Amino acid sequence: MVLPLVYALFGKNAKWKKRCLVLSVTACLFFTNHFIFNQFARLWEVDTILMDDIKEPYDIGILLGGYSNFFIEPDSDRHNFNERGARFFQAFELYKKGKFKKFLLTGGSGFMFGTDKSEAVLARELLIRLGVPDEDIIVEPDSKNTFENALFTKDILTEKYPNARCLLITAAWHMRRSQGCFDRMDIKYTPFSVDHIGEQPRFVPASLIIPNSETVWRWEIFVKEVVGMVAYKIRGYV
Repeated sequence: MVLPLVYALFGKNAKWKKRCLVLSVTACLFFTNHFIFNQFARLWEVDTILMDDIKEPYDIGILLGGYSNFFIEPDSDRHNFNERGARFFQAFELYKKGKFKKFLLTGGSGFMFGTDKSEAVLARELLIRLGVPDEDIIVEPDSKNTFENALFTKDILTEKYPNARCLLITAAWHMRRSQGCFDRMDIKYTPFSVDHIGEQPRFVPASLIIPNSETVWRWEIFVKEVVGMVAYKIRGYV
C-alpha cells in the first residue's frame, strides 16, 4: 500500500501515478475490510473437536508457545502475555476441567536475538503459581520454531511417554503448519484448536464497509503463516 502511494504522490509519469493511486486505495480498502478478512480467517483456521467432545482425559496436552511478550516491563513479578494469550488460558481451562493430565510446554524464546528467556520455563513457573503441581508439567525449553517444537517433543515422548495419548493445542490459524510438523515426526495426537481469530459473520456497516485499522495487523498474522507454510514445504518440514 505504501510504495504505490509514494509513487502516486511523487512520481513523474502521470499514467503510472494514477495507476498507483488506484492500487494503493484498493489495497487499503481491501486490507482494512473486516468482513473480507473474517471470511478468509474462517476458511484458513482449522476446526477441531470441542471441549465437551473429550470424554476421557488425555495423558498429555502439548501446548505450543507464542503467547508471551518478553520485552514488556516490569516482568520480574509477573508473566507478560502478547495478543495471543488466549492460547495459554484456554489450554489451562482444558487442564482444570480434567481434559488432560499433564502439560507439555514446548518453546524457547522464538527470537534469534534480543533475549535468552525460555517461554516454556516461564510458563511452568506461572502454572505452578496458579496451583498446577510441578509433576504435572513437562518442559521442552529449547525449540525456536514450530518444526523444532515437533522435533524436540518427539524426543521427549519417545524417551519417557511412548504410549501417551496426546492433545495438540495451538491457535486455530497455526494448526495447519503445526499438524504438518507433528505428522512429519510421526507423533500420534488429537488436534485441539484454541485462540480463534475468525468470528461469526456480522452484516453491519462496521464489518462490511467501514475501514478498520486493526484488520491490517490481523492480516499480517495470516500472511506470515501462509509464507511460513510455503517455506516449511520447501524445506521438507511438513
